[in-house]
Amino acid sequence: MRREDIGSSSGWREIVAAATPDVLANGGSCIASPDGQWLLAPSGPEEGLLVTTIDRRRVLEERHNFDLSGHYSRPDITTLEVNRKRQKIVELSD
Repeated sequence: MRREDIGSSSGWREIVAAATPDVLANGGSCIASPDGQWLLAPSGPEEGLLVTTIDRRRVLEERHNFDLSGHYSRPDITTLEVNRKRQKIVELSD
């Protein structure tokens, strides 16, 4: 994202543009393998298309390392609540 990418319709454009460098975010696009290792390390500011091949067997292997509900689970800290009540755009209360 470059300074000139800030829309002219923004009321804060002049303030933000004055306080930022020419490049606000250089992209840093990357591709990580299922175990978190870089297949393609974060890139710099150049534009391009990143493509690589991921071994599907590695995906299945790493799923065994992710223990969603086993001994790493912390029900004392986090819970999942499903609200089955039909949702409305507006709900009035007195």
